[in-house]
Amino acid sequence: MKCYGLASLSDFLGEYIVYRSLNAVDERLPRLKEICANLGISNGAAPRKTSLDYARVIAYLLNEAQRMDGKKTRLERVIYVGDTRMNDGSAFRNICAVGNWQGIALITSEDQELTNLEMEMDPHTVLVLNNHWVNLRVFKSLAQVKGIEIDEQTAVLIDVDKTALGARGRNDKVIDQARITAAQGTLQNILGTDFRSDKFLHAYHTLNQPAFHSFTADNQDYLVYICLILGCGLFRLPELQAAVQTGTFSSFEVFLELVHGQMDELPQNVKKVHQDVRDRVRAGDATPFKNFRQAEYSATVATMGQLSESSPIEELLQKEIIITREVQEFAEDSAHCGALVFGLSDKPDEATILFGSDVHPLHRVQTHVVGGFNERK
Repeated sequence: MKCYGLASLSDFLGEYIVYRSLNAVDERLPRLKEICANLGISNGAAPRKTSLDYARVIAYLLNEAQRMDGKKTRLERVIYVGDTRMNDGSAFRNICAVGNWQGIALITSEDQELTNLEMEMDPHTVLVLNNHWVNLRVFKSLAQVKGIEIDEQTAVLIDVDKTALGARGRNDKVIDQARITAAQGTLQNILGTDFRSDKFLHAYHTLNQPAFHSFTADNQDYLVYICLILGCGLFRLPELQAAVQTGTFSSFEVFLELVHGQMDELPQNVKKVHQDVRDRVRAGDATPFKNFRQAEYSATVATMGQLSESSPIEELLQKEIIITREVQEFAEDSAHCGALVFGLSDKPDEATILFGSDVHPLHRVQTHVVGGFNERK
């Protein structure tokens, strides 16, 4: 692999990116509230990535972007580049279904094994499971073999998290570490001298597992809040684990209300955070721990583009969040062929920009680009 200099997501995605709120970065595109009204979707929290309503919103945005770009042809095909079989694979198939589009997706998690491509096909879609990011360089040819051309009637969807940024299996651990750093700093600011890093890390890693997703909803805001409550001593981790396993804590909301009933036992700083998180959860906000998410933005940006371009590749991959060269190339080549290129991210908006500041939003922050060698000039 080699370093290809510095770039930002906006260099190859422009402003065509949506985060968890599903309000596109490009403000010319309709807002989620308007889209939900037009589609008859109940206007609550933004639908999550695996739901049909998420797919309906994305299909609506793609058609609007196609129209806004002045293209006179309708979209007929979808090409999807992602890193998770469940979230990205489900989103891809749902988007194709609601748009009545053909599609092919490449889902990549890099490992050290020999190249292995597995295909899952149905009458309208092909899902390709792949273990080397460099194989993205032959994805166009593979798509053509399956009858999927890349042209003005094609939408190319690029997953951002652990695909365009921090490629899974190659560079994703730096993204995870930035989030943990943000959580540690946030809890330390709240708990002061009572904060114990070792206890936090043990609780975080224990609960950040699929076995506890029914409790945490696989939501990092919920998880960090739970670690805060454990950190101030209101509950002990073994007790909480047992309560989850026996069904006493059947959901995060049940836990939140139990904490609320013992609010007088919380330290003053924790009380304020608890009340704010509870109010936001009750209002349907899926990102209720705002201080943590703002800290995540800062921790993420602190690991982007900080090292010298001459740094060893392994050091870049271990210490910086890197743009994946193969994804950048594929997006640029697709745009050159006339395709609509659109970025999708499940990252909360609060972790992509520092509110009240003029610093760059995440998609405009430059970082190093790393990928395998190729023959392109």
